[in-house]
Amino acid sequence: MTLIQSIILGIVQGLTEFLPISSSAHLVLIPDLLGWHIPEAQVFPFGVLVQMGTLIAVILYFWNDLWKIIKAFFKGLVDRKPFEDPNARLGWFLILATIPAVISGMLLKSKVEAAFNDANATAYFLIGTAALLVLAETISKRTRNMMSMTWFDALWMGLFQALSIFPGISRSGSTIAGGMTRNMDRPSAARFSFLMSIPVMIGAGVVSLSDVLKVPDLASFAPKILVGIVVALLVGYLSIHWLLGFLTKRSFYWFALYCVLFAALVLIVGAVRGNAQAAVVTPMAETAVVQSTLNPASETGTLDQNPMTVAYTASLEWLTPALSTCAQTIGNYSIITHNLPVEQMDSSADAVKLRWGAPEHLTSYSAVLSTDRLALIVNPANPLTSLTPDLAQKIAAAAIPTWGDAAASCPDCFSSAPDSNFSALSPALNFYPGREEPQQLFVDAVMAGKPVASAPALLIPGGKQMVEAVGGDPAAFGFLPSRFLTTSIREVSLSGVDPVTLQMPILAITSAEPTGKTRDWLVCLQKVLNP
Repeated sequence: MTLIQSIILGIVQGLTEFLPISSSAHLVLIPDLLGWHIPEAQVFPFGVLVQMGTLIAVILYFWNDLWKIIKAFFKGLVDRKPFEDPNARLGWFLILATIPAVISGMLLKSKVEAAFNDANATAYFLIGTAALLVLAETISKRTRNMMSMTWFDALWMGLFQALSIFPGISRSGSTIAGGMTRNMDRPSAARFSFLMSIPVMIGAGVVSLSDVLKVPDLASFAPKILVGIVVALLVGYLSIHWLLGFLTKRSFYWFALYCVLFAALVLIVGAVRGNAQAAVVTPMAETAVVQSTLNPASETGTLDQNPMTVAYTASLEWLTPALSTCAQTIGNYSIITHNLPVEQMDSSADAVKLRWGAPEHLTSYSAVLSTDRLALIVNPANPLTSLTPDLAQKIAAAAIPTWGDAAASCPDCFSSAPDSNFSALSPALNFYPGREEPQQLFVDAVMAGKPVASAPALLIPGGKQMVEAVGGDPAAFGFLPSRFLTTSIREVSLSGVDPVTLQMPILAITSAEPTGKTRDWLVCLQKVLNP
């Protein structure tokens, strides 16, 4: 995550935390629409901790109300009359309203984190927010204020707040809707909703600290979180003031319409991107696993051998456990595997060839088993967060001799300024033999066809060796198929590069159409790769 991204997301958080349009949805969907590739390990902790800014904003805005509630609450305990004062009762109601959210957070944390990385799911939840707002406006009589609240009203709004643990279900929208279904007027439901947010955001922030401590390169990430918090505080304070004034005269229908339109935009963009990717790589259905890419007039017969000889390139080394597992699953079926350089694949007499992407001239049958993408990796000690094609080309051409020079050339590409020791190191670019699939993809998509060998570099035979080389050298960086990624290295984004150009299909190429157990084996591989 860059500093600019942190500022933009802080603004988004401040604007949307209190408006009933789901801040969590916007923190997921805005990066997706803008094509940002923020590391997954940073997405959830940032989304939770940036709420600290809006937490401070709501505390400052409602400080007088909070102080009255706190004083009355403890005075009631001392006097042994805990429910006599209306403000003391509000304190108890806030505690009661928080319980459902605490329970749902404890039980659903893993599912929520997964949803934070699913734009389509978030869009559908956002439509759910719109439905809640329309329901509230339709059935509410709006005849009660906050001082007429009962314990059941508080618990009811707490249950609605528990729904908002998922990104896309607006916390303010759902809780205000819950209050309005109990016939509270809009401003009163909104005020109690904002007060309800305080204990929930405090608890979420405390719980997320453990996730923050696990974030790779935390020292460089923490300042960006802090910037996002400050921005969210300033914008959030103004948002509260505006919304309370708005609700005295207007309904939630406009917010519901916005939620539907924004969700539709996200779904449409996602569908367009999916179609664009499908134009490059079209996954096959199980009922038609194998397709003919050309009309093989010279090919006759079918392929069903046992044992089956299988060749694969170094870019698919990670696939080997699945090869044997599927053979065992089929039963009474054996395979003989060979790891071959890509230049030997075309001339190989092996019955099944597995490779990442199609050869230049494909005249045989092929099965698309799945897809994979190219990932740029650096040593965890490297503060590089994104790489532009221009910077990559300059490093490869030895025009940038040190990492310090790289940071000076593109300061936004780094999370922080490199220290003096790291700045003096020469970028050690690791690459593959010229015809290997990752090398070809990197040259075409990032290097504009230019060679990758002028600067200090190592020739790496495969993905496992690339992980070891980069993980063991602070100055090293390289690229590999994403399924090789481990915790010993760190992925950085490639800015200015269309993600579609970094993807290729995983192909099974055969001399004739597979049938019988060979076809069953390919179907098994497809299921393993696409769970």
